[in-house]
Amino acid sequence: MTEWDDLLQKTIDTPEFLSEINTNGFWKCDDSVIKYAKKNGVELDSNAPSYVSINFWSQQSPVLTENDYYILRTGGGRFAILDEKKFPSSYLDLSISDGVQLETKEDPEFPELYKVFRKDVSDKSKQENSALEFPNALGCYDLLIKKLFGNVKWYVGPRGGKHSKFKVYGKKSNANLDLLYDYDGPEELDYTIWTKDCILLFEAKVVDRENEGLDIGWHKMAYPAARFSKINNYTIKPIYFLRCKNIIHLFVFPKFQFHNDGIIINDKKNQIPEKIFRIDL
Repeated sequence: MTEWDDLLQKTIDTPEFLSEINTNGFWKCDDSVIKYAKKNGVELDSNAPSYVSINFWSQQSPVLTENDYYILRTGGGRFAILDEKKFPSSYLDLSISDGVQLETKEDPEFPELYKVFRKDVSDKSKQENSALEFPNALGCYDLLIKKLFGNVKWYVGPRGGKHSKFKVYGKKSNANLDLLYDYDGPEELDYTIWTKDCILLFEAKVVDRENEGLDIGWHKMAYPAARFSKINNYTIKPIYFLRCKNIIHLFVFPKFQFHNDGIIINDKKNQIPEKIFRIDL
């Protein structure tokens, strides 16, 4: 057991934690994880995201999951621990079995460009920016737009990091919504494609093993979506871009649903892909 796992075990055994869990279904840490650890005599050997920004369910600490808990980052290195029995998991359980093939087409005038892109793949590069641009050079995003919206104009839009503030709600097992926390911290948007009335919002991951990455956390798409909550004349559709070796899967989700002035972190009906596409590089 790591020092962090040991600290998590001590945390979930405290009367204060159990009282919050029994009353609210979650417990919040108002200190950054580094500060919280120091207060409890633990010097963590890495930065805050390593402990509280958990991309995949399989990366959650077994100290938590074996007790039906899971952790979410709340911004600025802070975090919350949720009771999965009261707030069902916000992590996905995806399948790659039903992907619709998107054909690729290379421009013969740019042979060296494709060599460079393919070198990234063969070198097992995990550069998400390069991975995201390769399908564009192969004409796949043209096909994606046509299959989703027909023959409409589109552009690649802004991406990158941003400091955001928004409210995060959780859907309880009885379907009631509760305010969990006010997010205040950085969020990262990997890629966007804009039509005249829709923004496709991409979260990208590059993995090494087949079936890896299918348990992505919904916060990876929901947090950056919050930056568009006040754009009323656009539909937001999250897309999870998952590349494993020379195969890309695109999971296209329904219209993102905001709630009041924030997001719902575990709204299961909107976390089931409407369409899945496959690209062979």
